[in-house]
Amino acid sequence: MTQGFGSPQDAEDTFYDAFESHDIEAMMGVWEDADDIVCVQPMGPVLQGQAAVRHSWEEIFRHPQTPDIEIRHREWIENEGLEVHMVEEGFTMPGVPQKPPPLIACNVYRRTENGWRMVLHQVSPPPPSMQAPPGGMG
Repeated sequence: MTQGFGSPQDAEDTFYDAFESHDIEAMMGVWEDADDIVCVQPMGPVLQGQAAVRHSWEEIFRHPQTPDIEIRHREWIENEGLEVHMVEEGFTMPGVPQKPPPLIACNVYRRTENGWRMVLHQVSPPPPSMQAPPGGMG
């Protein structure tokens, strides 16, 4: 079993570092080793369990470009055993001049006997109020 993290923020930092570097082992090291973990990529199906979550990230990491990711924390809900982080994920891709609107992510961490681990990552497109108006102004 992989060692957990000292705080949910430690797990989240490792999650986004693994995302930027396309490091599947570091990515899966953030996730709890449990059948009830869930990942929902933008407009994608609900994926449950280690195998499905890992396969999803392997597919994403096949893309040769690695994005620069900027995270903006919007809301935290803290509890003794669970913590929920609502964040904006801003992406910049090398060679792509126009930055797309940020995605909205909900990251849930659970305290295990060995530390904090991710149990849910759900990403959605931004609401219309966050998207650039037609014509690219904004």
